Amino acid sequence: MSVRTVVREYLLILLGSVLYAVSTVLFIFPKHLILGGTSGISVILTACLPFSPGTILTVINFALLVLAFLILGRDMAIKTTVGSVLTTLSITVLEKPLSALVLPIANPYVSALIGAALIALASGIMFYVDSGSGGTDIVALIVRKFSKMKIGRALFLTDVAIVLAGGLLSAPSVLLGSALGFLVKVLGIDAVIWAIRATRLKIKTQGREDKNAG
Repeated sequence: MSVRTVVREYLLILLGSVLYAVSTVLFIFPKHLILGGTSGISVILTACLPFSPGTILTVINFALLVLAFLILGRDMAIKTTVGSVLTTLSITVLEKPLSALVLPIANPYVSALIGAALIALASGIMFYVDSGSGGTDIVALIVRKFSKMKIGRALFLTDVAIVLAGGLLSAPSVLLGSALGFLVKVLGIDAVIWAIRATRLKIKTQGREDKNAG
């Protein structure tokens, strides 16, 4: 793998991590939405633990990173570690300043749609380069590695219980908003990965055609 490719992949991981953090802090945490993953677990545990969602997220993600190194290959484990650390640090750093912003979005369903769409974009970018934001992303990557299942479907299997458990412990509007956002996220991730691959294939094909024409 060339240095240029490595740099490009890690820049994409950085982009995905920051985008994931911003969307989570702005649209998910304020409405107490649960879209699965360790962010969903952190929202659930916030109700009974004296810690912020960002702090709880850090502890859970660190524990799951050990699993990544035990089961995933070295390259994927390193990328996932970088993605997890960057995502967790971004959420921790941005949680306080961004939480002071009051967005004109009172409807939890609109917040769920916007937040989930941005998270799908962020996760799709990271999954495309065999990375992830940590947490249950690691479980999904393991499922995909051994079953060749699409990542969105793997995330559905690993996260649906978290969404249901958290939603049932919350108000009906939170349950419905979380379910809506969860579906947008898991379906959107596969769509983002497909779009990136299709775009890259089109660029490569166009490049070969231009080279042959020249």
